[in-house]
Amino acid sequence: MYLFRRFPLLLIVWATVISTSPQARTPDEAPRQSLRLQVSLFNDAQVDPATLARAQSRASAIFAHSGIEVDWLVCAAADPGDFAPRRTACSTLSWPAHLSVRIRPGALSASADTFGQAFVDAGGEGVYSNVYYQNLSRSSRHPELSDAEMLGCVLAHELGHLLLGANSHSASGVMQARWDASTLRIAAESSLFFTPAQSAALRSHLPRPCEGTSAACPAQRPVLISIAYRP
Repeated sequence: MYLFRRFPLLLIVWATVISTSPQARTPDEAPRQSLRLQVSLFNDAQVDPATLARAQSRASAIFAHSGIEVDWLVCAAADPGDFAPRRTACSTLSWPAHLSVRIRPGALSASADTFGQAFVDAGGEGVYSNVYYQNLSRSSRHPELSDAEMLGCVLAHELGHLLLGANSHSASGVMQARWDASTLRIAAESSLFFTPAQSAALRSHLPRPCEGTSAACPAQRPVLISIAYRP
């Protein structure tokens, strides 16, 4: 297993500052049929329901721009006193169609300016990611964005890493390694999306909807990954 520093083999890859140009605001041509991504969302940080709902809506809009519909499973926090393994809908993770994001209060091994980490293997596949809500909410670097909007963008970014793999940063769009003032202004205008090339890559990874009533969807093999991200 490789750990990558922010948005990098088990390597950690931390983001470097890159200069960016404003992203094109024209939406991609809408595909005829949206693909679907299922996400297990664990709210360990106890983000209030209204903020969490707005964040989910923003992340969903970012993926919808790429022709992908997100089905959110809001999952119960683990009981620290219960050591019995439990298999629920939230735990049946499978790359690429069912991923996981855990919103944690903070990080034990990440700096205060790290908003999230995605964990991917050497093949560029991963199902687990973390978002560190206290780091995000205490940051003064996004005055034009509410915590809910920023959280939605970070959720989309981390899920993007899980689907796009290592070296998936870009010079523009939501997958930028470092978000400067220009990027945050675009985000505040609800215009921060995946680039057209990233949208095509995301769609190429997701399974096509099952056709017919008798054919079963092919099973997806579960994988563990590791990558780290700093906005």
